[in-house]
Amino acid sequence: MTDWTEEVAAAERQAERFQAAESQAEEKFHLVRDQAERAGDADRALESPEFQQWMNARHATDLAWGSWSLLKDAKSRS
Repeated sequence: MTDWTEEVAAAERQAERFQAAESQAEEKFHLVRDQAERAGDADRALESPEFQQWMNARHATDLAWGSWSLLKDAKSRS
């Protein structure tokens, strides 16, 4: 494998790890939202730490996939 191929593969693995963490954070948020809905205050879930953690995880996933894309595209530009 070339250095570029290894870098792209490593970036992809990292993005997949971030995506898995995002999925876990989303699941936790859904549990909190379900509890809030049962209590009659669904909007409260949007103020929860679980929601913020999910949004942070989504941001990290987007950055990781963006880095992967830039790396992958760099080969076609060289």
